[in-house]
Amino acid sequence: MSIAAVRRRKISPWPYLLIFPSILALILILGYPIVKLLNLSFQKYGLTQIIAGRGVGVGLKNFTDSLSDSNFWTILLRTYAFTFCIVFVTIIVGAAMAHLMLRMHNVIRILLTAIFVMVWAMPQLVGISIWRWLFSFNFSIITSTVRSLGFPIANHNYFQNIISGFTIIGGCVAWGALPFVTISIYAALTQVPKELIEAAELDGATRFQVFKNIIFPMLFPIYIILISLSVIWDFQIFSHIWVFLDARPAPQYFTMAIYAFEQSFGQSEYGKGAAISILMIIALLGFTGYYLKQMVKIGDGQ
Repeated sequence: MSIAAVRRRKISPWPYLLIFPSILALILILGYPIVKLLNLSFQKYGLTQIIAGRGVGVGLKNFTDSLSDSNFWTILLRTYAFTFCIVFVTIIVGAAMAHLMLRMHNVIRILLTAIFVMVWAMPQLVGISIWRWLFSFNFSIITSTVRSLGFPIANHNYFQNIISGFTIIGGCVAWGALPFVTISIYAALTQVPKELIEAAELDGATRFQVFKNIIFPMLFPIYIILISLSVIWDFQIFSHIWVFLDARPAPQYFTMAIYAFEQSFGQSEYGKGAAISILMIIALLGFTGYYLKQMVKIGDGQ
């Protein structure tokens, strides 16, 4: 074996030393809380245990109690449905707006991009408060607008009905996520070679065929990443529901995040709340498993 080949096989420690601080930070910031959460999930930890300074080990009781509770499965299915609807709307509307941006005049496109950036930069609580004001009982601008059009509508509680309530909350979530999704897809669209599209159109391909056979396959990795991130963000929605419903959400508005919080701080069952949080992580991984697998394949160049 030549000296050059030996040198090529020699592994340098410098790349590992350079990433070690980042790995250590991730372990401390993410790993340690998860370990503590796991430890707490195997304990009975209420007000009595807080005063005593230690929990009482109960094994898998917190998990079995949660899994045997019909409310847990109802809330889990509600969270899945809520997440799916928001992600679906966000991706479809974001993709449509990104394609429209390609056909806009430069000035309009720059103005729209600036608006997107401002929406994305707006603090979450500010955006939620604005939407809450739009649909408030006494000062709803939506109700006032409908009334000004000649429809005799009185002050209306939009959250009395769970369908309209979740629609408003979901709209607020999607509104906040649209800038990131739209700009990301638009940036990817600008990298699609125009020569391929022009050649397909000359061959008689329709716009749908161009999108299906050229644009979508090239943007597939972007869609996978955006869907995965959107699912992770939307599955754990908490502040939107909490603020919209004045920190007193009715049980029919419980999602997994609200349910875990209510069990921990509302019922002072911190061990059970920790178990629900672990189950929530497992449920989230199950929901995003396919997309995470696709992301790994994309990263490996398969």
